[in-house]
Amino acid sequence: MSVGSNIDLAALEADPDPILAELRRDEPVSYVDALDMWLVTRWDDVAAMEADYDTFTSATEPSFLARALGANMLTCDPPQHSRLSSIMKPPFLSSGRSGPFVADELGPFADSILDEVDADGFDVMTAYAQPLSAGALAMVLGLDHHGLDTMWRWCEGLCADIANFENDPSLTAQANAVKAELGAAIEERIAAANNADNSAIARFVQGGATPVEIVNNVRLMISGGINEPRDGIGLVTWVLLTQPELRERVEAEPTKLRRLIEEVFRVYSPVGTATRQTTRDVQLSGVTIPKGAIVAGVLRSINLDETRWSNPTTIDLDRREGGHAAFALGAHRCLGEWLGRQEVKVGVERLFARFPNLRLDDAVDPVQLHGFEFRGPTAVRVRTS
Repeated sequence: MSVGSNIDLAALEADPDPILAELRRDEPVSYVDALDMWLVTRWDDVAAMEADYDTFTSATEPSFLARALGANMLTCDPPQHSRLSSIMKPPFLSSGRSGPFVADELGPFADSILDEVDADGFDVMTAYAQPLSAGALAMVLGLDHHGLDTMWRWCEGLCADIANFENDPSLTAQANAVKAELGAAIEERIAAANNADNSAIARFVQGGATPVEIVNNVRLMISGGINEPRDGIGLVTWVLLTQPELRERVEAEPTKLRRLIEEVFRVYSPVGTATRQTTRDVQLSGVTIPKGAIVAGVLRSINLDETRWSNPTTIDLDRREGGHAAFALGAHRCLGEWLGRQEVKVGVERLFARFPNLRLDDAVDPVQLHGFEFRGPTAVRVRTS
């Protein structure tokens, strides 16, 4: 019996790492009955998939992403994808709206959130990382007038259906309501854009994207651009608080924080997969995948691939083995990765500057990670002294 036929969705959600390690070792290209899709778990195979979009197309049918968000840049291939990326990436670079935002606004914004947390102790995830990541993206997009709680509610609603592998109709209905509400808010913002407007949405209009393209891709940005930096802040905080040798090293060499963030993204990979569909019969690692199959390249797995990384589960601040895939590979690499990294870096710096004696709250249960498609801490409860 194959490994894939025995995989249980609940176990995959609770802790995918041992399952993915078994797949990498024994069945790196595996049909998983419970998901009705193939999982590809080694680096070289996923890299080959991402380089061959003629064979592994992003225009899948069915598509969890298209169902939850509408057709977007992750559900199409070049040249259509290239056109959308050329319009929508610039605001998220240091040379676009994100540059002055990070330089002038992100730090004070983080401080303003910390002003409101319980000075004795709080949950880093809900009280700090969540509003910081939601607010940062809202300000860059030009949707900040809707408020942080609304941004998070939109993100949570969309993500519930994106990760809805069991096709629960209640999750789809929840996402559809959010999809419509958010679509109306984006359309209102498009209508208000003008040439003096420096928001990302205004830049999309000025770049020639259609209203439908803007609506669907902003939904995509909200579904992915909040979760990953949110979980990144929580994960880096948790690692620093549970691995004192790393905390001491970063405190002695502050420039190592950037390397720590990259290693945390690699080891814990908040976003799980990149899903494609085969346009022909194709072989990977000696296994034939039939035409029309849904295939997920598992980013979380390839970031721990023993054939690419030495001691892959260890966070090594001196590692020099190349880049990771937490922001995906190839043409569909996350266009907001620069901004996301800055949110994590500034967020962690401001948190520890405000509370230098920060520690985990030993009166609550240990930190738990949960999720397969989106994975991060359920809570990181801390005390400030």
